[in-house]
Amino acid sequence: MASVLIDSGEELEEIPFPYLKQEPLHKYTLVLDLDETLIHFKIDPYDENKGLLRLRPGIFDFLDSMKKYYELVVFTAATQEYADPILDALEKNTLYFDYRLYRKHCIIYESDFVKDLSKLGRDLTKTMIVDNMPQNFRLQKENGIFIKTFYGEDPDDSALLDLIPILSKIAESRVKDVRKALQIFRDEILKRVSSNISRTTNNYKK
Repeated sequence: MASVLIDSGEELEEIPFPYLKQEPLHKYTLVLDLDETLIHFKIDPYDENKGLLRLRPGIFDFLDSMKKYYELVVFTAATQEYADPILDALEKNTLYFDYRLYRKHCIIYESDFVKDLSKLGRDLTKTMIVDNMPQNFRLQKENGIFIKTFYGEDPDDSALLDLIPILSKIAESRVKDVRKALQIFRDEILKRVSSNISRTTNNYKK
């Protein structure tokens, strides 16, 4: 079993990988960022232990739909201490995520916390990531879908809902390589979601 040294901000921690231990129940794996992708959390300026949690419109419809097709993994660059209470609230009635990954599972690359999908232990031809920060998945850009940042202020935001037909079609088509599928569906993605979302390779250059 391999391992990688992670700078958690407090001390170096050795994290064994692959991170996902068991065989997936679904053929495909969908990795989802948390902050500004699924939710927006604003800390109370007067009490750092409190804050306002805003859910992106359509989040539960999206998660319910994706759970039918994908092994769902939430992968945040935030700490586990911060993320778990938010995820517990999201999963109060339904367990959506097969795995939770945190800052300690990131690698440090050019001073950024990067989500290296090769550490998951999943076939990269069957794995995608949705994130509002393209640099987070810079090592596997072809596996990524860049979603616009959610600041918690737009009740008409439809980015997650617009993703449902695309990601459902990829799974239902049983594609051999999701990276090629994302390239094929590029025009449809742009057409459906307009400025909400676009292919990573056109929005992020290393």
